[in-house]
Amino acid sequence: MVRPALAASRAVEILNFFAAHPGGTFTLSELSSSLGINLASALSVLQSLEDAGYLVRHPRRKTYELGPALVAVGDAALRSNRAVDLARGEMRPLAEEFSTEAIISVSVGDELVILAVEGRPQLSSADVRVGQRMPLVPPLGQVFFAWSPPHEVDAWLGRLDRRMQATARVHLPVTLAAVRERGYSITVESPTRTEIGATLERLADRPREAPRLRDRLAELAAALGEEDYELVGVDADATYDITTIVAPVFDAQGQVALAMTLNGLRQVTGRQVTAHGDRLAATARLVTKQTGGRTPDTYFD
Repeated sequence: MVRPALAASRAVEILNFFAAHPGGTFTLSELSSSLGINLASALSVLQSLEDAGYLVRHPRRKTYELGPALVAVGDAALRSNRAVDLARGEMRPLAEEFSTEAIISVSVGDELVILAVEGRPQLSSADVRVGQRMPLVPPLGQVFFAWSPPHEVDAWLGRLDRRMQATARVHLPVTLAAVRERGYSITVESPTRTEIGATLERLADRPREAPRLRDRLAELAAALGEEDYELVGVDADATYDITTIVAPVFDAQGQVALAMTLNGLRQVTGRQVTAHGDRLAATARLVTKQTGGRTPDTYFD
């Protein structure tokens, strides 16, 4: 594998940081501290991004913010990713129908990236923001791996330490099978998930603490695997606090292109959970069909 140029990697880090803090403005020293890049290197990259119109520097405050040239990049990206554009059009009606937050996310390398958000979650601990990145470690992101071949699931499991891998290998086959069978994932609120929400909020509000908070997120995400994270069996008459209901949109190869999520549902009955999940899955299937995708005929066992 070719090693990426250091300057290019730093430019990506800086743009990702701004994407995770929409509307934010930051000085050179704030960016250097938050991203762990020395001042001279950060300044060089910032100047290049400013020259390209990707960032704008305030002449008096000496702060940087996203520039207008990125609008054209974003528009071109949407045109190239039709599934994202169509899914966005379905999000607001879903958020309004269920009085909660609707999210679009994608898997990028070993991270889960939030692309779009509509509405507000009923559970404040579940709130997320556009541009946020989460470590994609088991059990997070089950909908992205429920239809994957064994070697991809094993690579995903490999992101955990050995002790947690042993636990995950017992539980994940059951939970992934449940996701495949019903066509969507259902996760329940827990103390660890509540702490993840609080950490994400701090990450958005305290950019200087980003390195420490990202490490903490990875620890918390892995710890979810030791809790009853995925709701395998739904009791129609029981009442639940639901963190997420997640349905996949598939591409032409039958791989998960993106995930559509209903986020943070408070005190809903099992009957409502199933109805919400079926409605979300139907919307995801519609987007799959509209974009020329296909639901896998089978899965890899």
